[in-house]
Amino acid sequence: MRVVEPLCQVERFEITPAQQGALKRSIWGYHLIVEFWNSPFELLAKAKTVEKALKSAINPFNGNSNTRAISYQFQPFGVSAQISSGRAYIYIHTWPENGYSAIDIIAETKEEAYKILKNLQKHLKPQNVYVAEISRGISEDWGET
Repeated sequence: MRVVEPLCQVERFEITPAQQGALKRSIWGYHLIVEFWNSPFELLAKAKTVEKALKSAINPFNGNSNTRAISYQFQPFGVSAQISSGRAYIYIHTWPENGYSAIDIIAETKEEAYKILKNLQKHLKPQNVYVAEISRGISEDWGET
């Protein structure tokens, strides 16, 4: 049996200052806005299954089980869920009838964010992945301009 890697498209958004010297870049986190397409229905339909996938995706990297998960089960199927570990957060909304899920991954480093994404892909098995990457943390430059 041939294993087919999912298609993964990544866009990186850079935020530029409104005027020279007006803003100072101070990256404090990375935000991946992710779409999974063509995941199996049964992996996206029930809150317990989605919660388990989120916990498995965030815990191996963060090295602790001090996570907090909240989920909502839509009827007859579909889930909105959130999990946090203190170092990273995952938010997900699923439409199992379409094999689709919308996901936000926020982590302290780009490496953490992508490791969580990779773990989540293993559990939810999408055939196609779209990622928009945003560096978070822009502050005003209070120094001389």
